[in-house]
Amino acid sequence: MRTTVREQDEPRLMDVPPPTRDHLISEIQARFPGWGVWHSDAHRWWAFRTAFAPLTIGQLRAGCRLIVQADTHTELCAAIRAEIEYARRAA
Repeated sequence: MRTTVREQDEPRLMDVPPPTRDHLISEIQARFPGWGVWHSDAHRWWAFRTAFAPLTIGQLRAGCRLIVQADTHTELCAAIRAEIEYARRAA
């Protein structure tokens, strides 16, 4: 006789708590050193450059942004990546 795992013994997706906002903020900040992150009461995601990764005058004049925003944390990560690349090219 073959033994199988019963359905009730397997964890269900809905039993796993979703990541908390604070966890996501910490994860984004760890992934992008030099950026601080917050989630506003208006449910927007924001990131700002810290003194760890300041922009030069030339980068500011080229249009690099100090702050980016997005609707989701995934979109915020994409915006941060784009700004990092833009600043690299403007350096």
